[in-house]
Amino acid sequence: MQDRPTLYFSTQMEREDIVSFKRASDATTPLVTKGGLPRAALIATVLIVAANLRAPIAMVGPVIDQIGADTGSSPATLGLLGSLPLIGFAVVSPAVTALAKRWGTERTILGALFLLALGSGLRSLSGLMNGLPQVSLILGTVLLSMAIGIGNVLTPAIVRRDFPDHVAQITGWYTAAMSGSAAVASAAVVPLSGWLRWELALSTAAVFAVCSAGIWALRFRRTTPSREVGVGAAPVGEVKQEQPTKEIPVSMWTSPLAWQLMLYFGLQSSLYYFIVTWFPAIQTSVGVDPTTAGGWLAVFLATGIVGSLTVGQIMQRSQDHRIVACGLGVLIAAGLVGIVIAPRLMPVWALLLGFAAGGSFLAGMALIALHGTTPELAGRLSGMAQSGGYLLAAAGPVMAGFLYQTTTSWPVVIFVIASAALLQGFLGPFVGRRQSFCLHENRKTF
Repeated sequence: MQDRPTLYFSTQMEREDIVSFKRASDATTPLVTKGGLPRAALIATVLIVAANLRAPIAMVGPVIDQIGADTGSSPATLGLLGSLPLIGFAVVSPAVTALAKRWGTERTILGALFLLALGSGLRSLSGLMNGLPQVSLILGTVLLSMAIGIGNVLTPAIVRRDFPDHVAQITGWYTAAMSGSAAVASAAVVPLSGWLRWELALSTAAVFAVCSAGIWALRFRRTTPSREVGVGAAPVGEVKQEQPTKEIPVSMWTSPLAWQLMLYFGLQSSLYYFIVTWFPAIQTSVGVDPTTAGGWLAVFLATGIVGSLTVGQIMQRSQDHRIVACGLGVLIAAGLVGIVIAPRLMPVWALLLGFAAGGSFLAGMALIALHGTTPELAGRLSGMAQSGGYLLAAAGPVMAGFLYQTTTSWPVVIFVIASAALLQGFLGPFVGRRQSFCLHENRKTF
């Protein structure tokens, strides 16, 4: 009887063989797919989806005080708004790969964009629902969070599938698109809320999601039907020879590397959403006006673009990412401590935190894609790391809100969060090693 394929960590020599084979095969990759959609258009569709994966959440921080005043929510409840997206990501992530196999990657993302529009629209109605504003606010946040969770899991698999020769570079581009759109949204939401009210300002995310769905639908143009529609399917428009589907029996949950990636991803996500949720409030507590505080949050998010692009280029040129993964956590800790020690240098800390947080997210997503040497493995590893990671990260904003409500001291909260950043840096050498998940016949797991 033929042995079933097994999942194992490749050695350095085998890893280099795989990379060499990919480079040789990618040298003849056409600029236009067989279905007629240019590769540049494929990249553009990925970037437009990425632009929807942070902005709807980043819009909340600058107007969180208005939301609390209008809905009567406590700091702990407002902290829940920062954690609900992470909980939604964690809940939906394990099922995303199955949805993609059932409906196809492109159709699943298209449905997620419409779900994002529905959730964003429902959230914007919270100010119009007499007696039930919090219900609409929370339910809408849950729906849009589930939609974003689908995009979070499938985007690394699409990058691995469509651009196997430039995983880190394309990952840098789409994380830059995420940071850029979030920066624009956070900077614009306060002026828009003064003109349209905060509820209608938040509804702009629904409009953008619908427009993005129309652009994503370009991927369905002149495609050839295929029976293989999962995360490992051929790129849109290309005909892939049908082969028997091979089941991978090894669970990601038994892999130490997968657990390390999950913890690293969870910590960087918790740090990011803590800053996005509470950075404006921390600034106003030391006398910064709300508009300026929203502007510095926009600087934080915009600098994440530079961090994403810079770290993406560094990772594209190297196979050993231990120093990068470790250093980013240390930089976040330094920026957080700087807020307490020298609050007058808030612009400096906003720039440092933005660069490090943007680079950390890029590193987390790129390491997931790089450690999974096939689209299917990248999708499974992405689902596992994001499910557990976001569940871990969900505690961050809520605990920060509860701790501040208990101590009424932001320095205490910040020092606790800075220790989590140091833990992220400690995990860097483990997740940045030259190890990969590979599917081979007649090999043992080691």
